[in-house]
Amino acid sequence: MSEEQKNIPTEAEVKAGQIVETQRPTSEKQSDEKGPKIKKGKVDSLTIFEISEGELETIERGSPNSTFLNFSIFLLSTAISFLTTLMTVDLKDKPQLFTIFMLITIVGFVVGGFLFLLWWRTKNDVDKVIKRIKDRVRE
Repeated sequence: MSEEQKNIPTEAEVKAGQIVETQRPTSEKQSDEKGPKIKKGKVDSLTIFEISEGELETIERGSPNSTFLNFSIFLLSTAISFLTTLMTVDLKDKPQLFTIFMLITIVGFVVGGFLFLLWWRTKNDVDKVIKRIKDRVRE
């Protein structure tokens, strides 16, 4: 087999479940550069999933829930620390410091609890989208 016959461009397409390869000669002279070696294995079946743009964006974006959980853990830990301080230290002589510690404790528990609940309710958004896409294909 001559060098020109080895480097004839090949196109492949799937027709009626079979791969059909066609060779098309080119008038251009092929360069001496060799491309990467391509190995091809046969696949028994191929499933194509059609998705909407919104579903694609949800998958790309991932879940913002880990951020909710991280801030929730931070705020709840801070609130527990300040609550422990309030319960163990006598702050009767310093009412402003007591007020600040009490506000930090209350805000930490309220906002941390809210973020935890928000994370809990939406923690499986990406999984739900992927399941919905897979459920569309009936075999």
